[in-house]
Amino acid sequence: MTSMHFEDFAVGARYTSGTRTVTDQDLKAFTELSGDRHPLHVDGGSGRFDRPVLHAPFGQAVFFGLFHDLHLVDDTIVSVLDTQWQYRAPVYVGDTLRFEMTITRCRRTSKQDEGVVTRHVTLFNQDDVAVQDGTSAMLLRARTTGPDPVARAFGTVAWGSALAELAADDERFTSAIASWDGTIGLRCGADETQLRIYRGRVIDVSRRSPHGSTFTLGADESEWTELLTGDDNDFMQRAMRGRFQVSGSGYEYLRLTKVLHTLIDHARTLAQQGGSP
Repeated sequence: MTSMHFEDFAVGARYTSGTRTVTDQDLKAFTELSGDRHPLHVDGGSGRFDRPVLHAPFGQAVFFGLFHDLHLVDDTIVSVLDTQWQYRAPVYVGDTLRFEMTITRCRRTSKQDEGVVTRHVTLFNQDDVAVQDGTSAMLLRARTTGPDPVARAFGTVAWGSALAELAADDERFTSAIASWDGTIGLRCGADETQLRIYRGRVIDVSRRSPHGSTFTLGADESEWTELLTGDDNDFMQRAMRGRFQVSGSGYEYLRLTKVLHTLIDHARTLAQQGGSP
């Protein structure tokens, strides 16, 4: 199988792994390797568990092993850059693990010949219980030096500019902001773009406006990816469940929820135009 380069990954692309069944030898080997011989992991378990629990990092190790088995980047990966992980449920001997992975960010480095691909990963057991999840970024070789599409570069200025251009032709958007003077911030992970609005028009798109945003709507990369590449615009449901955060004027945010819903309609259209590489 030919290895995938940076350009071959697209935000929203999903991958699934094979399975791996946890054995008693896995538990013993990981105990020896880590040196963690806490009773939780040996001697029949302890506390709330009636049997030994695998060490938490074992799940990460399973992910990296199963990812290697996909042979997606054997010849193009440079390094793993970070891993942020949550432990949701215990893993026991006898469990059969698999992962589902979604690409949530593709960003070319300043050298242009490499790129960072961020993955959101959920590790499931045989009962489809999510036992662990998290993100991990990897540095890959690039095939070319760009330019790269902006349709799924959520939160960037280039993406914000493309979004503003689409919204400018929508009467729902322009009429709703006809008398509004302010700035809407849209933050995806560490990236934020701000739309400066004056009397029905977006007059500027930048990382930071001179007076800051009136309010900023933010979420992590995985949340934006699910919202903008999923089947429906379920922004309001996600917002009501606290999946998005708002900073700044809550009053203006509530006034403009319909405007935000319209913007997200256009962001979803933009994401569909971006498609897969």
